[in-house]
Amino acid sequence: MLNIAEGEKQRLIAEAEGRASATRMQGEAEADIIFKKGEAEAKAMNIKAEAYQEYNQAAVVDKLISSLPEIVRAMAAPLANVDKITIVSTGNGTTAGASKITGDMAAIAAQVPALFESLSGMSMAELFSKVKQIGDNGPKPAPELPSGSDPAGGKAKAATKS
Repeated sequence: MLNIAEGEKQRLIAEAEGRASATRMQGEAEADIIFKKGEAEAKAMNIKAEAYQEYNQAAVVDKLISSLPEIVRAMAAPLANVDKITIVSTGNGTTAGASKITGDMAAIAAQVPALFESLSGMSMAELFSKVKQIGDNGPKPAPELPSGSDPAGGKAKAATKS
């Protein structure tokens, strides 16, 4: 009877150790997955940070210039609510009405360069003086080859499926 009890004890100990080992291994595997996910996210963030550092002023200016029509449209939107313009004589031989609206439009348009400068930190004059530099730094088109020219020196190989 002692041998049976001792055998049962050893069996229970072995089962408990097996469950503990399996639980430990599962926990370590889950921790490794969490660590690897965190490491991948950190690498992705570093790559994004590098990309943002390379996103230079020219790109910011390009975004601003491409959005200028929408900005002006939004600034002029209140004028769309005008449904009637009354021309009034001012008594000194001049009229008011249409000229006031035109003046308002000019005042709104005059605000655009100041808005651009406050958003970009660059004046419109400075931007236009740099346009040639920005264009010179862009990608160059590949030179065109004369008709019938073979860039590989006549040694082109046909692609074959294997």
